[in-house]
Amino acid sequence: MITQEAHLSRILHLVSPLPVTEVPLSEALGQTLAANVTATVDLPPWDAAAMDGYAVSLKDFAPGTLPVTKTIAAGHKQPESIGPGEVAAIMTGAPVPQGADTVIPLEKFHSPTQDLPDEITFEDVPQAGLNIRRRAEDTRAGEIVAPAGTWLRPNHIGAIAAAGTDTVFIARQPKVAVISTGNELVAPGTPLEHGQIPDSNAPLVAATLRKRGAEPTHQVRVRDSAESLEHTIAQLEHTVDAIILTGGASVGAHDISNYVLSAWQHEDPDQAITFTNVNIRPGRPQGFGLSPAGTPVWSLPGNPVAVLVSLHLFVIPGLAKMQRQAPHPRKHTVVVNDDLHTPRELNYYVLASVDDDDRATPLPSNSHLAVKMAQATGLLHIPPTVDHIPAEHPVECLTL
Repeated sequence: MITQEAHLSRILHLVSPLPVTEVPLSEALGQTLAANVTATVDLPPWDAAAMDGYAVSLKDFAPGTLPVTKTIAAGHKQPESIGPGEVAAIMTGAPVPQGADTVIPLEKFHSPTQDLPDEITFEDVPQAGLNIRRRAEDTRAGEIVAPAGTWLRPNHIGAIAAAGTDTVFIARQPKVAVISTGNELVAPGTPLEHGQIPDSNAPLVAATLRKRGAEPTHQVRVRDSAESLEHTIAQLEHTVDAIILTGGASVGAHDISNYVLSAWQHEDPDQAITFTNVNIRPGRPQGFGLSPAGTPVWSLPGNPVAVLVSLHLFVIPGLAKMQRQAPHPRKHTVVVNDDLHTPRELNYYVLASVDDDDRATPLPSNSHLAVKMAQATGLLHIPPTVDHIPAEHPVECLTL
């Protein structure tokens, strides 16, 4: 048996980042930045009005009635200025005229209207600096807007666009073949005969890949036949960046993934696909290595919860490195609502429902309980040095 850390270390050693490509920002959602994005302009590019109102110079200001000498709308291209005794009507987002020290909200003087008055009466001296968005208070030209390794969400897309950039460099999205093995597997929705079960692993793996910015290009079911598996992989390995198999990773008579893949010869024995027991539960039998063509191959157990755990511990970090992300699972600390008892010597991962207050209720986590996964939002990690975590104590949790 090897440690979880040793198995992950080997995966990260053998997996390589994918090539970089430039894409339009409109196509970058869900991709991973391969280079820093920096602002091309100051934001805002000039002092701007934060609301509709009146810009006024406070130099030599005295309360009274002052003329509205100009109107400045958003998008106004001509630089403007005002001096003592002048007022400029200004709209939200418009450039503040040179000489203006403050912007007073329109509502202080009159009700909203499209017919603005020719003069405004001030009963007192306004406070300086009101309602002005200062130049570069958001960011300055040349500052980093989104660093390399960022997985682009909608907020990043908006920020990058605001900073004046319309294309980005990304790590190419991994193309992954998903292979489910087992005579018992049939497509979900197929009427079951005795001994058959729906294949939940392929949809689980494919959905996880999509969520993490990878593309499941193939979903294939293979019977427990060495010839079938060899033929399937031979067809796929030159067309994808990675292969993920579920089932057949142990040492049973019909565990074909183990027997087929471990028999492959490799020029570098350190890169060959090897199978081992890892000190985790569920998910102890694991296989990984490079195919003769150099394609990373993960061979995972067949039970659904074991697949889920394996994906988060070993597959997602490897795909993250391919996409030039930090290859570390997302973890946080939660408080458990119930006692947890586990044997020592293994890293136990327990399905849990985690609420908004980071309180976790453990769920039944036997590796075959596929439907119980629907209630889970996290995986609690019980380290091998611990056999009991009392209720109300903190525990590490992986976010699902």
